[in-house]
Amino acid sequence: MAIGVAVFGYWTIAPIFINKEVSESEPIAEQATKPMIATATGKFTGITYHEAEGTAKVLESGGKKFIRFEDDFKVTNGPDLFVYLGKNGKYDPAANLGALKGNIGSQNYEIPESIDSDEYDSVWVWCRAFSVGFGVAELK
Repeated sequence: MAIGVAVFGYWTIAPIFINKEVSESEPIAEQATKPMIATATGKFTGITYHEAEGTAKVLESGGKKFIRFEDDFKVTNGPDLFVYLGKNGKYDPAANLGALKGNIGSQNYEIPESIDSDEYDSVWVWCRAFSVGFGVAELK
């Protein structure tokens, strides 16, 4: 039991002290004749005791859509962080775009065709383990 408690403690606390930096290029348009277009942008703010900053964009080309966190993105690290879309001030658990790749730097998340991104007005960094938001960007 002590080993289980130690592992859980490390899993929940260690990420706070470890930064993971990502540097992805902007997604490439499917066809060179159709450039990526930014259809919405927003600035991250932290939630509760967590800090978040930087720019999020919705990029679109050739029927594909992406959420892009720009180079200035930074959020407090934590366990089990995921990227979600949200609306009306709440994240939507059905709009999961995948695990956060890093808490610092540029990164891309493809929006699946099964998600109608036009229904959403925000992008969230959400901790599934503790059901708490770390950062949100209102998209306009």
